[in-house]
Amino acid sequence: MCINKDELSNRVAEIRNLKAMKEELDNQLKSLEFDVISFMKETEQSEYIGTDFKVTYKPQSRTTLDKKALQDILGDVLQSFEKVATYNVLRIR
Repeated sequence: MCINKDELSNRVAEIRNLKAMKEELDNQLKSLEFDVISFMKETEQSEYIGTDFKVTYKPQSRTTLDKKALQDILGDVLQSFEKVATYNVLRIR
């Protein structure tokens, strides 16, 4: 599918409009999530079961590696364990 310059301008304008709408919806979603989290904290619950939903608010953890600290210990050997992923990125400003 090849589009002309006018169609490209229309597509970019539509993308910008949709991104603005998405940002507004994300803000509304965060506000509603904050209300639910506040309820869970105030009632000191980690799980709530409603009529057609289940809400959980529990801690979780994630383990990461400190690449700089490993580099200090392993030096250049660390590079042999690195994987590089290459992909295309679309940016519109």
